[in-house]
Amino acid sequence: MSATIFIEPLDVLLFRDGKPFTGGEDHLARSVFPPPPSTVYAAIRSHLLSHHFGRFEAFREGREVPPELTEEIGSPSDFGALELRRLLVARKREVADAHQRVTSVELFYPMPSDVAEVKGSGRLVLLKPVEQFPVRTNLPPGLQHLWLHRDAPLEAASGWLTERGMQRYLEDDAHSPDAFFAPQEVIAGDGVREVIFTREERTGIARDRARRSVREGLLYSVEYLRLRPGVGFFAEFGGTKLLPESGVINLGGDRRPAHYRPAQASTLALDRVKQRIGERRRFKLVLTTPALFEHGWRPQWIDGRTLEGSRGNVRVKLVAMALSKPVGIGGFDLARQFPKPVHRFVPAGSVYFFELLEGDGDAVAEAFHEKSVSESLTTFPETARQGFGHPLIGAW
Repeated sequence: MSATIFIEPLDVLLFRDGKPFTGGEDHLARSVFPPPPSTVYAAIRSHLLSHHFGRFEAFREGREVPPELTEEIGSPSDFGALELRRLLVARKREVADAHQRVTSVELFYPMPSDVAEVKGSGRLVLLKPVEQFPVRTNLPPGLQHLWLHRDAPLEAASGWLTERGMQRYLEDDAHSPDAFFAPQEVIAGDGVREVIFTREERTGIARDRARRSVREGLLYSVEYLRLRPGVGFFAEFGGTKLLPESGVINLGGDRRPAHYRPAQASTLALDRVKQRIGERRRFKLVLTTPALFEHGWRPQWIDGRTLEGSRGNVRVKLVAMALSKPVGIGGFDLARQFPKPVHRFVPAGSVYFFELLEGDGDAVAEAFHEKSVSESLTTFPETARQGFGHPLIGAW
């Protein structure tokens, strides 16, 4: 069974980055947004444990845990059937009946890395792979560079796409010759603070509990996130029959409260996308959540020499990529009371361009669209189950 929910914070949130934060050595703990999918997965997993069992020590020791709960959330060392299939930032839609049982939400998508801004103009354009590139670089052999066939100074774009903006992006259907997106399809710059969230820095000082006084020299600051009213997270979970319809969970650092309830969201239309993929014999994947690959930036099913690979009924050749800086993601193992190793993930918004060697648009959608491509390592298992590496397919 599956459940789609909208998680709305009741307070500020803290999602720590992967950098160490030790009193007396560091003074600022920064937050990342959105949080890693594993944060939301762990919050729901803990909520199921507390709601249906509530005895953490017994769960850690594997004593008297109900079988149906073990089947769903697993054990301290293994995962169960619970899986996070989708996680996106979302905003409640304005509806006539504010007391309806199911909340309708609008989804926001991270800005794809092949989108660039014409410097100083606010206009966004789309970069495309080119076979002939006039500059020599250290790009791995066989990969094409991304280029804009226009004489214009560019800089990296950041922000979010609305549902209409992402639909336009996937269909490769430019709004105008000067700007790929219409203004209302993009949330960027000051719009992020106005529409999605703001940052709040709070200062404190460490305490000596034995002496009931402050500890000299241990002043610190913590960066919290305050989401705008009506903004939260849309999550789709599979493999759960025990999740209550609604409730309050502890989310992120400091275990800040958030309320969840059933939700529904629009789905992206793929008919034109699949048609163009079949006609052009090429497609791209854009990650909506970070992905972990055993070979760094390269998925394991792509041969490092030929850049070809197969997945499902599709055979492809990797043509180009648009990647941002890797993000470090770790966490804390509550069962073992020990920090988890930090791994370098390919960030959300990264784009992989493929030439389609075998298959059609339907086969590409079946193999890739909203099907996790993230890989598991011994030190970071079940990344796909925890919500990492979820892509959308697009034409180019």
